[in-house]
Amino acid sequence: MVNEEWDKMTAPEYLKFTRKWIGACHKALKDNGSIYISCTYHNIAEVMIVLKQFDFKINNILVWQKTNAMPNMTKRVFTHSTEFVVWAVKGKKWIFNYGELKKINPETQKDGSLKQMRDVWAMPLVQGKERLRGKDGKALHPTQKPEEMLKRIIVASSNKGDLVLDPFLGSGTTAVVAKKLGRNWIGIEKTKSMLKQHKDDFKELVYKLYDLTPEEIAIVEGKISYSEVHLI
Repeated sequence: MVNEEWDKMTAPEYLKFTRKWIGACHKALKDNGSIYISCTYHNIAEVMIVLKQFDFKINNILVWQKTNAMPNMTKRVFTHSTEFVVWAVKGKKWIFNYGELKKINPETQKDGSLKQMRDVWAMPLVQGKERLRGKDGKALHPTQKPEEMLKRIIVASSNKGDLVLDPFLGSGTTAVVAKKLGRNWIGIEKTKSMLKQHKDDFKELVYKLYDLTPEEIAIVEGKISYSEVHLI
């Protein structure tokens, strides 16, 4: 969890909230659908418990090894350099594009041949041109995820033309990558104040970075709509 108003909850509040939104996702998912939940050591326990309560099958816990993790200032604990993505499925006939993942895996065998995608992904925190920033130079969203991470997830568990739902759209990375990969998508984001504050910066940057058309981006009085974004 991060130090933002939308992420401040007591432990009972967070567990109740987690049950509510995962339950809603369970209803929305197809019988062979997949759910990927990004989390840290702060909340992975609650996520795992709730997934099991809804009878999801947990297939993997992906480990994001941050190659440029922030240093440990307290010198009282091990330096935090990982986050987790829990992959769970509804039903038994889930999609897993094994061959496609081998093709996009940056790691190869010693002889240069394709290698299976493992569950530890070494990649840096989002930085450089990929990082969405306002005119003041500050990041527009504190937990923006790497495009490469979303690419692997979407390639793994969906096919072209499938529908991808992100119930916490944030910086919009899921939508951008889904579009690039030929998937349809729906995003949900309730933080109107953040969108309103950064709407001009966000619009300018998304146009520049992702080459989206005016029809796909319409930001009016704090509401952002790529193709179908719901603000609740």
